[in-house]
Amino acid sequence: MQKQLYRIGAGYSGECNVDSYIERTQFPHSMKIFTDVHLCNSPKFTFQIDTLILTEQYILIIEVKNLKDSVQFIPNPPHLVQILETGDEVVLDCPVYQIESNKSNLDEWLRQRGIHLKTLGLLVLANPNTKVIDTPNDFPIIYKKQIPFYLQKLRPAENILTVNQIQELAKQIHAEQQQFNPFPLCSYYHISPNDLRKGLLCRDCHGQLQQKNRETWYCQRCSKKAEDPYNDGIRDWFMLVKNSMTSSECRSFLNLKDGNAARYIISKSNLIKKGQSTATFYISGSKLNRP
Repeated sequence: MQKQLYRIGAGYSGECNVDSYIERTQFPHSMKIFTDVHLCNSPKFTFQIDTLILTEQYILIIEVKNLKDSVQFIPNPPHLVQILETGDEVVLDCPVYQIESNKSNLDEWLRQRGIHLKTLGLLVLANPNTKVIDTPNDFPIIYKKQIPFYLQKLRPAENILTVNQIQELAKQIHAEQQQFNPFPLCSYYHISPNDLRKGLLCRDCHGQLQQKNRETWYCQRCSKKAEDPYNDGIRDWFMLVKNSMTSSECRSFLNLKDGNAARYIISKSNLIKKGQSTATFYISGSKLNRP
């Protein structure tokens, strides 16, 4: 899970970096650019697009990958192997397959709105030092610095959309954007909460914390101090396990001595109380942000 969260953070950083290169490209006035698009083809199916560009000549899906060292494309079955300088290998989903799937999903989303056309796809590597092995011959893959040149050359002869259609599509995309929420992460990544370490943990090395005095804790492993481990632990619960917490769940997850300790800690937090008596539970009073 920690590795996956790191990839999410690196990917988001790469997307922001690539967006800055797209902004340097000269487009027609009618062009629309959307980032981090989440659309729905059915009540239970949502697809995500890093960057979506609407112009009169084409609709382009851009997938951004922020990968270091070397990557190798394996065609059958489709996947990507990241080869690190240490010699370690990491198997990743094939980005070309992801784009082709998103093209089909977006084509269907457009078809449901009376627009029958095929979208285009582009894979952009955010890290200019990424070495690519066995690149697919039939799919465009470029580095971020090449984006302005590539987009300026991408000028099909015929228009497929009118200015009015672009404006109407832009309104529909804004109106139908789905809120992406991966929390709690155990459900999102299919991890059992029973596999999580319990108690108060160091934010630096994840060692077990010991209480030094009433207000200060220290890590047995790295000796660093922690001043508010209870709120860190509660935040971990909402991020990882569930969007509500009971007093008994707080006691178990933080390894507290009794129910009174759990109720005291909850009373000092920003949690909002719901229910009464034995049905009492608490929800978070603040929105969880991407780590």
